[in-house]
Amino acid sequence: MSPLSSGSQEEFVPASQTELSRFMTENAAVDHRQLFPVGGRTSLAVCCPASQTGIQLCTSQLNRVVDYPIRDLTITVEAGMRIDELIKIVSAEGQRLPLDVPQSNRATIGGVIATNINGPKRFSYGTIRDYVIGISAIDGMGNLFKSGGRVVKNVAGYDLGKMLVGSLGTLAVISQVSLNLRPKPQSMSMVWFQFDSCQTIDQALEAVVTSGTRPIAVEYCNAKAASQIAAEARLELPADHHTLCVCYEGPENEVRWQTDKIASEWNQFSPLHVQTVENEEATRLYDAFTEYQTSSDDPVTIKAILLPSQMMKFIETATQLNIAVQAHAADGIVFGHLPDSASSLDDVQQIFNQLKTTIDPKTGYLNIYQCESDWSDSLPLFCSPPAGWDLMKQFKNALDPEHLLNSQRFNELVEI
Repeated sequence: MSPLSSGSQEEFVPASQTELSRFMTENAAVDHRQLFPVGGRTSLAVCCPASQTGIQLCTSQLNRVVDYPIRDLTITVEAGMRIDELIKIVSAEGQRLPLDVPQSNRATIGGVIATNINGPKRFSYGTIRDYVIGISAIDGMGNLFKSGGRVVKNVAGYDLGKMLVGSLGTLAVISQVSLNLRPKPQSMSMVWFQFDSCQTIDQALEAVVTSGTRPIAVEYCNAKAASQIAAEARLELPADHHTLCVCYEGPENEVRWQTDKIASEWNQFSPLHVQTVENEEATRLYDAFTEYQTSSDDPVTIKAILLPSQMMKFIETATQLNIAVQAHAADGIVFGHLPDSASSLDDVQQIFNQLKTTIDPKTGYLNIYQCESDWSDSLPLFCSPPAGWDLMKQFKNALDPEHLLNSQRFNELVEI
């Protein structure tokens, strides 16, 4: 199949894994053009410089179910399958992949793995790394390799597939995935708490550890984000103070007991407001939290990974800078959408520098998650190289020795 024109870039849409492998082999041997793997194109701006010249490898036609042994709670699919389609298939059997994926009608399972997208449920159920039990991928030279398998207990030795999680298409093109599934819960409820200070939020979060309940998610949002999330969910919720929203799921009577219990336990922190949201309204609210972390309406979105004990200090500073903040509060993962008033590169840089002063570089990390495309070449997308960067470069050189796969993703950190 010949590459197709796509704006200023060409696009190649393989109909099979074999065709994709053959194309990449020919490129490595003859053309040496830069290749950019894409799935649903929902995260192309994540930590990515604007200048990209080469061929987009679109996996949209690699969307088949390869194997689905229902009783084993596993499924094997090609990497271009949309998340909504995957949800539909497994939901019909009373099962699910317990992850939260923004724009799930467009996002693909391969893209979710490559970008390591995880939402509120990570507190209880873990991340996409915990559900990938087998993976097939094609390296920069066109070689197909596999890691793991189609059943949970057949992985021996080093699990190379885990290295592809969060690799942003720089190591290999994911072509097929085997996933572990879970049963669907009967019901879900969320409890919306409003508190008057960050200090009180900290106290409530510490109490999660000793709570008699087992929440699946604990989400924080400041007043600016709370009003936007409530509006997106089409719910009348108080949104003028710091908010913690605690989510439970399971059998209906168990969920009801836990929502009552957490309200009783947190009464000692004198919440300004407590409201339980159930059934379809809870689903809408949860979806609003999931989508909000990757909102594309703001000029810049930042992401910080912090120790939970240091999170509120960062959030206080961000709130003073008029940033709309959402956090996976029990995990120390913070997303912030800069205000429209941050209308220049200098404005963004000043805000970024102020936020960095609240982070201990030994235990925390800050990056510019998404920004205007014509700004990305001028902004420091990464605060500093992540831990294990030298090892990551070795993997890059082993799997993509010609540096043909998305090499511009990390070139601001250090030349590979």
